[in-house]
Amino acid sequence: MKKIVTLVLTLFGIAGFCFAADVSVVIEISNVAINEGKLIGEAFYSEAAYKNKIPDISFQADSTGKIVIKEVKLPEGDCVIRVFQDRNENGILDHGLFPKEPVGMTNYNGGIPANFDKLKVKISNNSEKIIIKLIKFL
Repeated sequence: MKKIVTLVLTLFGIAGFCFAADVSVVIEISNVAINEGKLIGEAFYSEAAYKNKIPDISFQADSTGKIVIKEVKLPEGDCVIRVFQDRNENGILDHGLFPKEPVGMTNYNGGIPANFDKLKVKISNNSEKIIIKLIKFL
């Protein structure tokens, strides 16, 4: 019986995420190198997705200015948003010990990135503009 209840609750949780209302969110990306590849954004809605680098939602923007404003439809809930400037346009964040391309995340101020709970933001109808500053490590 316990397994059935767990299964039902899990299915309702998945269905709730899939059918959650999308919210229009404005993301301001700063410290952009003008016209040097695409900006790729990724939203992670769970710690597992964040740790495994498997985004739930992806979006792109052109690097047309030092500051780029992008409006994105995102499901409500807690998420970490990561944006990187894909300078060589291979679709991935290139890195060795440190990222080789500029990258920024929600609630990130440099150094070793914190865990999901420290980086997450709440997406809701009351969401204000989300500001992400790209940081160049190399």
